[in-house]
Amino acid sequence: MDKPTQEKPDKAQKRRGGQPGNRNGRGNMRHGLRAGTLPRDARHIENRLNGFRRQLEDAVLACKGEVSIPDAACIQTALRWERHACLAQRWLTKQWEEMKPTEALAFSREISKASAERDKALKMLELNRDVLSDQWAILDATVEEETKDDD
Repeated sequence: MDKPTQEKPDKAQKRRGGQPGNRNGRGNMRHGLRAGTLPRDARHIENRLNGFRRQLEDAVLACKGEVSIPDAACIQTALRWERHACLAQRWLTKQWEEMKPTEALAFSREISKASAERDKALKMLELNRDVLSDQWAILDATVEEETKDDD
């Protein structure tokens, strides 16, 4: 009995790297970069932070078409401040009964500070800019330059 032979696909037909629809298949996206490893009982925070990173990257891609190095740095900064806030919240809730009121206030203050710093990093990404108004600003600048040249 002969075994059926399977034809191997041509090298030209073989697809390497990220597949269509995969986050790694888009241009300059990277593989394996995550929010960082946290203790076992804080893995839910790690998963949440990885999702937060993906959402930020997707928002930057939708708004700007690519994630530049300064954008990636802002995303990383926002992510680190969010991690700081999540860990401070975790420690506050785990150690609440053993903490003195001043210690609890210090943790609460750290959570608020981390949120404010995260928001600063997000603002630097300029995700809320109106692309249409930016295009009008470019057109207005072009018209003003042309009228100055005509004079």
